[in-house]
Amino acid sequence: MLEINNSFLFQTMLKNAVFLGFSAGMLGVFISYQRRSIEINALSAGSFVGTLLLLLMSSFGLSISPYIFGQVDKDIYSFTGSILGILIMITILNMLYKTNKLHPHIIQSLMTAVLLGVGITLVTSIKQAGGALDSGIDVYLFGEATSLTDEKFYFLRIITLTVIVLLLLFFRRLRVVIFNIDMAKTTHFHTMYYVHLINIFVVCLVALSVKLMGVFLAVSIFLIPAVTARLWSNRLFIITLLSGFFGGIGGGIGAVIAGNISNVSSGISITIVLSMMFFISLLIAPYKGLLGVWLRGRK
Repeated sequence: MLEINNSFLFQTMLKNAVFLGFSAGMLGVFISYQRRSIEINALSAGSFVGTLLLLLMSSFGLSISPYIFGQVDKDIYSFTGSILGILIMITILNMLYKTNKLHPHIIQSLMTAVLLGVGITLVTSIKQAGGALDSGIDVYLFGEATSLTDEKFYFLRIITLTVIVLLLLFFRRLRVVIFNIDMAKTTHFHTMYYVHLINIFVVCLVALSVKLMGVFLAVSIFLIPAVTARLWSNRLFIITLLSGFFGGIGGGIGAVIAGNISNVSSGISITIVLSMMFFISLLIAPYKGLLGVWLRGRK
């Protein structure tokens, strides 16, 4: 348990969760309209396995510093492994899309199941072997906000703020790309540049969210705020801002709960908070909420 008022670590953890929740919520709107939710699960699984493999390689002497299991070194390896795992997963998925007639969602689900099986096997092997890697390995299953230390905070803040600013700056063109890419290709701006921009955002935020949310729940911080925001408005820009707001609030409240209740993972607490916000919105939202629909039906 962490003291709210006196602990710098607690304040840092709270800021991490809010920044990551806000940026992931905003990006989640574009992901939801592109119907990429299952792909996020596959990328999270790839990030999970990539991190574990690179940490295992570091334990056999592949390290960039003599302090193999130092905190900063572990953070570097975990984030690098996450990025590499996601990139390899994207490459494999693209190859399978071209060589199979199966629906992309089926391919993504199969790859998610396979990699989760591989990851759980690696975790079991690491726990049985014991040693330095055994400590903190559960972070990647259900998340732990305190794993994002002050050394990583500025790095996380730079990435999340960059995502937020670029999403707002290129909002109009990104909107055209996600809704009608064929029409976007007839215009004078480079369509694929914005497609790759969204993909880069996805790679970076999934790699960061796995440590906060865990591999099983990483998709929730992207999609639940987006679905909740769509209950409150029909305008995409308002939905994007509301989704970021819900993601930031849910991440912050979930981090507070996880930091003050022992044996509660941040991924679980944040998902519960986001789910409560969704169900409350489902009841009282004026446009698509059950209460609003009922009142309009009576008129």
